[in-house]
Parts: sequence; C-alpha cells; structure tokens
Amino acid sequence: MRVLIVDDSKSIRMLVAECIFSLGHETVHMESGNDAVEYIKENSVDLIMMDVEMPGMNGFETTQKIRKIKGDDDWFPIIFLTTQVDDDSYTQGILAGGDAYMEKPISPLRLQLQITAMERIYRMRQKLEQVQDSLLEANKTLLHLSMFDQLTGLANRRNFDDTLDREFKLAKREKKPLSVVLCDIDFFKLYNDKYGHQKGDQCLADVSLVLANACTRPTDLACRYGGEEFIFILPSTDLKGATIIAEKVRESIAKLGIAHTESKVADHVTLSLGVATYQGQFKSGEEVTKAADDALYRAKEKGRNRVEKA
Repeated sequence: MRVLIVDDSKSIRMLVAECIFSLGHETVHMESGNDAVEYIKENSVDLIMMDVEMPGMNGFETTQKIRKIKGDDDWFPIIFLTTQVDDDSYTQGILAGGDAYMEKPISPLRLQLQITAMERIYRMRQKLEQVQDSLLEANKTLLHLSMFDQLTGLANRRNFDDTLDREFKLAKREKKPLSVVLCDIDFFKLYNDKYGHQKGDQCLADVSLVLANACTRPTDLACRYGGEEFIFILPSTDLKGATIIAEKVRESIAKLGIAHTESKVADHVTLSLGVATYQGQFKSGEEVTKAADDALYRAKEKGRNRVEKA
C-alpha cells in the first residue's frame, strides 16, 4: 500500500512511518493539510493517516477537501490521529469522511494492527478493480464481436447500418457528398464448389484485407455486407472520387492473382463494383445503397470485373 501520513509533528510522522514500513508498505509524508490536498490532486494513495489538530487547515477540513477531489470512484480509508476522542469529535470526523480513529499518544502495536486491518480492505479493493477491468475487457470484446465480422475482420452488417444512418444525416446536414460502393466477388459460388469452403474462407479473408487497406481515412468504412458481398461507406467523397477508389480496389483484387479456373471472366478472382453518391437527391442511406446495388447489377450484366456508376 501507499500510505500518506499527514501530521505537523515530525516525530509522530517518523513513528507512524516506521510502524508502516515494518509491514512492507510505502509511506509519503506531509506536514500540513494544504500539502496533503495538493498531493492528492496529482497522486493516488491507498490509506491516509490524518492528524486532526494541525495549524491552518485541520484534519477534518482536509478530509472533506480530499473526499471532494477524489469523489466516490476513488475511495480509500482515512484514519484520524487525535487526542480528541469525545463523541462530538468522533461524529464530526466520521461525517467529514473519516473511517477510524487512533488516540494519541500512539501505541505502535495498535497502529500495526490497524494497518493490518486496512490491508484486508486494500486487498478487496485490488480484487474488485481486477474484476472491473476484466468486465471492461469482456464488454469491449463483446462490442467488437457485435460490430465486426469474425472471418474477415471487417465491419459487419449491423455496423454498416448504424454508420450509414449516422453519416447520411451528417452529409445531409452539412450538404456534403456521401458515396457507397457495393462489390461482389465474381462467380464465388463456383469458386467454393471447385476449391472447397476452407479455401473460400481464405479467399474472403484475402479480399477483405485489400478492402480494409483501401480505407485510408478514419471515416472510411469497409464492411462485409453478406456472403461474398462487400460495401464501402465513403463520407465527403463525390462520385468521381468514389469511382477512382472502386477502380483501384478492382485492380488490387486482380493483382492478388488468386486462382479461379471456374470463373467466366478471368483465370483469377475478380470483383464487380457499383458506385452511388448522395448529393441531395436521395431521402435515406438505404436509397443510396439501392442505387449502388443497381449499378452493381449493371456491372454484372455487362460482363463483370468492372466498375459501374449509378
């Protein structure tokens, strides 16, 4: 534990520190309430031994300020060191935010036993923090699983829907373009039939890596739309810019050179893409997606392995 000792008497600070150090804990010394408050603003502690009768700011006032600074999220015990053990003083101390009293002159044995009791609280706090950290990590993992496709690592359909809705509203409000690129691996069913689903999954993963790398801005999002279909959300990108990106993606997929002897357009895996851009003419993100889907359909009709614009 890190124990903060606050007392204007050097001899008492040394006595308390020696007892605490013998139990294997770290000590920090402050000789006034103001010094303790300033230290607490920038540092964390596990226990405070607080003198009540100090010049300037007394122990009760210091405790109130410390509790206000740290709030409920960073609680640690505060033990008062005092000659005042009457009921009024005890009540005032507890209401100020203290947790226990030790009467002066201090008994080293009782002080060590009190520290031993505080160790139990410290260990419980450590375990609680570990559990909280584990829960946070578990929640992060669950959130990631709920928003990203496990096979490809790309954003999933739910992530796409949420992002498109948000970006469409933003584009409409700021009167900026928003592009959607829908793409499909050509003759992927024939690929699976020929090479098997394990190779098919690897193909999807390889294609997805190219799509992910095409997202050069933090706002761009590549998603697995379903099966062998993928989709891009490209905020603040006009039709010309989106078409250039789509063509680069198509060329990059072809350069992978993934063998596809069953394809009717090439001897390797290829991609067909449809591009649509919102520039005030659509009423929703779904309409932009529908326009991109129509463009993709035309790309397939015209022979695949090509980019078509809405």
